[in-house]
Amino acid sequence: MMNRPWLLALPAVLALTLMVAPGMTSAGADDAGNSIYLSAGFTPDPTAIALQIEARVDAAAQIAPDCHGYVSGEQPDVDLYYNAGAFPLILSARSDEDTTLVVRAPDGAWYCDDDSGSGLNPSIRFGEPGSGNYHIWVGREVGPGPATARLSISELYSE
Repeated sequence: MMNRPWLLALPAVLALTLMVAPGMTSAGADDAGNSIYLSAGFTPDPTAIALQIEARVDAAAQIAPDCHGYVSGEQPDVDLYYNAGAFPLILSARSDEDTTLVVRAPDGAWYCDDDSGSGLNPSIRFGEPGSGNYHIWVGREVGPGPATARLSISELYSE
């Protein structure tokens, strides 16, 4: 049998891989752990996520100048990994408060909305979405503080 000292290191390498793997298997889950994997034609539609946010960062000052409101920080509230098809992708939020949406699309472009959904709720429609990671923040328009919201991901309609 040949001398294979690298085999002795294999358990350590596997352990290190397993320590890193949760970030990979949960698709780089943020602190909130909200990573979603969807492909065109997904069900249920809409797919909804209940969020507890602590808005503390001015989105215009820290993330993108054209954005409104306050978001939780540099880490998105939700990482959506989307495999695009022939459908639009519609992101919207619903809350008892005036909420905002901040999205960084797979191509690196920033999209922001305040009131394009129903009432004071935001909605962003990607007519021809690209495949990849959509970083999504739900924020408060009125200033820092806690809020609850429901993020809706749909190919059919905005909430």
